[in-house]
Amino acid sequence: MSLDKIEHVVVLMLENRTFDSLLGWTYERDAPAFIPPATAPYRGLQGVNLDNFVNTALNGTLSAKPTRGVTGFTVPDFAPGESFQQVLTQFYNTQSPPPNTLPSMKGVLEDFVQVLKHRKLSDADIRRLGPMVMQSFTQAQAPVLNQLARHYAVSDAWHASVPSQTNPNRSFLMCGTSNGMINNGDLETDPRAKKIQELVGMAIGDDRVNAPTIFNALATAGADWAVFYETSYLPQKISTLLNEVTTIARFIPGIRQIFDALSPYTDYLKSLTSGNLDSCYTWRLFPQIKDKIPGAASRFRKTSDFHYLARSGRLPKFSYIEPFWSIAHSTVDNKGYENLFSALGNDYHPPGSVLAGEQFVKEIYSSLIANKAAWEKTLLLITFDEFVGSFDHQTADLKAGKVKPPWGSGKPPYENSAKFKFDRLGARVPTIVVSPYVQKGSVFRSRTETPFDHASVITTMMEKLKRPDLVPQFGERAKNAPSFAHAVTLTTPRTDPILPFVDVQRRAGEPVLYGQTFHLKNQNGKYLAPAYCTLKVAGGGSVLSQAILDLLVAYDIAAYFPRLDDKKAPVSFVTQATDPPTEIHNGSKVLLVSREPGPGARNILGAWADSHDCYYHDEYLEGVNRDKQTWVIRKLDNPGGPLRYGERIHLDNVHFRDQRLTQDSRWFMGEWITTEKNGNYWTVEPGPVAV
Repeated sequence: MSLDKIEHVVVLMLENRTFDSLLGWTYERDAPAFIPPATAPYRGLQGVNLDNFVNTALNGTLSAKPTRGVTGFTVPDFAPGESFQQVLTQFYNTQSPPPNTLPSMKGVLEDFVQVLKHRKLSDADIRRLGPMVMQSFTQAQAPVLNQLARHYAVSDAWHASVPSQTNPNRSFLMCGTSNGMINNGDLETDPRAKKIQELVGMAIGDDRVNAPTIFNALATAGADWAVFYETSYLPQKISTLLNEVTTIARFIPGIRQIFDALSPYTDYLKSLTSGNLDSCYTWRLFPQIKDKIPGAASRFRKTSDFHYLARSGRLPKFSYIEPFWSIAHSTVDNKGYENLFSALGNDYHPPGSVLAGEQFVKEIYSSLIANKAAWEKTLLLITFDEFVGSFDHQTADLKAGKVKPPWGSGKPPYENSAKFKFDRLGARVPTIVVSPYVQKGSVFRSRTETPFDHASVITTMMEKLKRPDLVPQFGERAKNAPSFAHAVTLTTPRTDPILPFVDVQRRAGEPVLYGQTFHLKNQNGKYLAPAYCTLKVAGGGSVLSQAILDLLVAYDIAAYFPRLDDKKAPVSFVTQATDPPTEIHNGSKVLLVSREPGPGARNILGAWADSHDCYYHDEYLEGVNRDKQTWVIRKLDNPGGPLRYGERIHLDNVHFRDQRLTQDSRWFMGEWITTEKNGNYWTVEPGPVAV
């Protein structure tokens, strides 16, 4: 089967996870139905002797092996190292490996420990937190990606193009080359980027890769295309600061000093953070799009447009989706000015929450399958730019010579300081082909000696357009990159049942499963309603703009508070357990997660000491704050059976042992949510329908 029946190709590139991190346990208890060619079983962590990959650090006094299951959805909740030099440590446990040495993957823990040391964590904290970089998600903990992998086709041999970070790897998908860049910032052309880095200690990475892009080739071939983006290259709240510093200085001590130091770079920072086209990552980094494609600006649209076009069956031949970028040192431990320059998005990038990433993928897939006629002509490729995030055990394809440098035997436009030859790949990344023309339970691998990397997107798309003559302009890597078209094997589209994670019509009496979206109605007939962003301390919040409040959320001065109303907010129960049961029972411990867009990734409901009312926050992995975010299901109806739609429950807080979630009756109209000893009961009602 070829790609002839595919009219819409959608590429979603996410961020910073290894294959083992998210899909290592996908076929833990069974096997794929179809692996062409069947040269090896699924290359996950099942059957692997994890003792062979024990990592050590702190002069051998700390050790950890790859671990099945994560302790929370933000693991690791400090951003691991991702520069070329840090990856050398992760691969070889040294930054000076002998030539042609295969990676041992024995330095993952050591490099993460160095990151934690740089954050000035105590020795005790490093020893407690360091091993989490070796944890991997089970099927139940990342159900969206794992269900898609099992229901369609997953590659267990797709690699990052460069053993380094975001910009080099996204450049290979765009251009088949990074022009010699190995680290973000190597190809910056504006000196202000380095000045800002010196001031705030955070790299900008505003590079320019002056090379033909896949969009230039699509334009030449006469194929329509679009880039869908969520937000600016750097957090949009920086623009808020620049425009509203006088107001914000009332709430954040020292912010005026930061603003004064950055004032010479105001125009540049606004171009990076406006949320408009000039701040779009792909538009900025790849200048041949705007320089050589007439009308290119009209092809850059927001993600909301993607959902509309997908559901109306009007997507172009090629769609490329950017996520909401996560830029943060830590989930909950950013300091001072870091809160200004940080954001946690929906891209899976640690320390961001996998819950947010799963929701994002779920929404993309739900919109694609909503239009049956269009879906039967669509292919979705989900991949990740780089592998940083945790351990991956497969090393055979990481040796030198497995791939060609884009410039062949010549020299790159930029001579990187490490003298890296671009003849070897980064570690594996999760990659899934989703289409009704894909056989269920498939695993796809390269049919040549050259493994898959991101340049395969260029090769495959030009094959689809029957324009292989356009591939050579991208260089030797793309010319030799294998196509993944053979993952599409069926001649007629499948009509399988809708996957369990999709929001469909639920009925009273059906079991409520982990991750399903529902509504909560209290005993007074009021629903848990969309959250309202306001100051934690009453007074003044109503007169502030939403942009200012969102910035104050980062400093824990404001928060998203759920309310009670006739409107219904979508929420879910999830669990941090390694292997949660499918059903929820009396006594189950759960997180209550908002599925509305307002709180974004900061969407775990907790009962907090700094506010009488409950509000949403980032997930905590341990300690008293984790207990404040954990709720116990107490069933009022049929206590011995699983929780079902239409049944009544109490939600008891783990930390405040004698209190439960309830309407706050202190305030006028009683619209806020708090915890009290004799709190409300809640009825679990079916949630919104996406398909």
